[in-house]
Amino acid sequence: MIQIKINHKAIAVVMVGSLLLGSCRKNFERINEDPNNPKEVPNSYLLTGAQRGIMDNTIDVWWGANVGNQLGQYWSSNQYTSESRYNYRTNVTNSAWQRFYSGASNDQQVNVGGLYELDQIIKKCTEEPDLSSVDGDVNNQIAVATMLKVWLFQNMTDTWGDIPYSEALQAEKIKSPKYDSQEDIYKGLMNDLNNALSLIDVAASGPNGDVVYNGDMTLWKKFGNSLKMRLALRTADKDAAASQAAFEAANTDGAFTSNSDNALLQYGTYPSGNPIYYNRYISGRNDYCASNIFLDSTLTPLNDPRRECFFAPASATGLWTGEVYGLSEANGAQTPNSRISQRSALTLSATLPGIYLDYAQVEFMLAEAVERGWNVGGTAQDHYNNGVTASIDFWTGLNGTTGDAAAYLAQPDVNYTTAPGDWKQKIGVQKWIALFDQGVQGWVEWRRLGFTKLQLPADGVLDGTGIPRRMKYPVLEQTLNSANYNAAVAAQGADEQDTRMWWDKP
Repeated sequence: MIQIKINHKAIAVVMVGSLLLGSCRKNFERINEDPNNPKEVPNSYLLTGAQRGIMDNTIDVWWGANVGNQLGQYWSSNQYTSESRYNYRTNVTNSAWQRFYSGASNDQQVNVGGLYELDQIIKKCTEEPDLSSVDGDVNNQIAVATMLKVWLFQNMTDTWGDIPYSEALQAEKIKSPKYDSQEDIYKGLMNDLNNALSLIDVAASGPNGDVVYNGDMTLWKKFGNSLKMRLALRTADKDAAASQAAFEAANTDGAFTSNSDNALLQYGTYPSGNPIYYNRYISGRNDYCASNIFLDSTLTPLNDPRRECFFAPASATGLWTGEVYGLSEANGAQTPNSRISQRSALTLSATLPGIYLDYAQVEFMLAEAVERGWNVGGTAQDHYNNGVTASIDFWTGLNGTTGDAAAYLAQPDVNYTTAPGDWKQKIGVQKWIALFDQGVQGWVEWRRLGFTKLQLPADGVLDGTGIPRRMKYPVLEQTLNSANYNAAVAAQGADEQDTRMWWDKP
């Protein structure tokens, strides 16, 4: 149970000055004269804060780098390497859980968790539609807030399994929320998403304060359908008929069709930059570098044009060399940073966008749907090629470089007809590459598809017996919500990283 006491209204307003993106500055006059204790926070500020807070908490150095990009084996630790061997410090999971549910200060930034703010938008639009309509059509506001909640709750349940869902965000009434089963959570998320999609009116005004799509409800509808595809595929091996029906309906209704549809949080320059920039250049940390599994064993052998987008050659040698993944701290200290490929200027830049969902993922999902025999049109190879091309175009476009997707796809180890393995291996590997900087999603696809790229840490696993299938619950839950924690463990299985969650069980 979350016990952090946070003045969400104050945080939402404080963020305007130092963290929120510039598009909401026009609403300053609507804030009460005392900015630290406003009587009412406009929905536009709540939405901007939620969009920024959700992304910050997802991609920041503690969760996005330390957990996500190492679980996905995109990055290696070059010091403090225990997390690359799956021994996570207590504060890593405690703080992530707290921030996702409640928000908190984080690496010189004050951000919100997102769920509370999105819930407030829905509540205000429902109970005070006339007052809320100043920030856009109320149904469209509810739809956008609901879709973002679905996005975050899916990430959370895919990380821990059973979590508080139906009784979450009700601290005034429920101090100790129960844990819902992942099966029930997925059913609830699909229902919430369908309701949100039904509310969208593309002819009406979108929400003010939207820094993802600037209130474009046509794009939000595409986002909702793309997210619906992702929900459906996660449960395809548990309820094939329902998953197929949902996926096909989303495809018919219209998902992403190009990179221009990508759902991105566009960061700005200091002080509105990407949190990884803050960690590297404001805090002065340099704890992560290229993983040999991703760089040496994947990008370089495949002549991948995204390599220079993601990493830089080692400064001392000019060579592309990743750090061996999962070394002990003693062994990791043997190689100086100058002899290892570090993160590229692009991936360390303040303006690197955070990715909610992108077109490349949609095409890989369509390729998988074809292989499953679902009625989505096209061939698996065409959708696979589209996914690879979209990813290359996106990353080289950000980097200002060129990438020949056709030449890349012509290589025997990449070409869909000749690449090694079954369809899960072929699609899985390329989707994993495309999910760089979305580490948790890359880890999810490994668990789901079982492609053979991820490896055990070189110096052994410190917690568990293999690559984690889930994260352990935060220790604070054992103390503050013990009865419901114990019930969740009894239902799902031991609170261990080897325990498989519902959709991951054979």
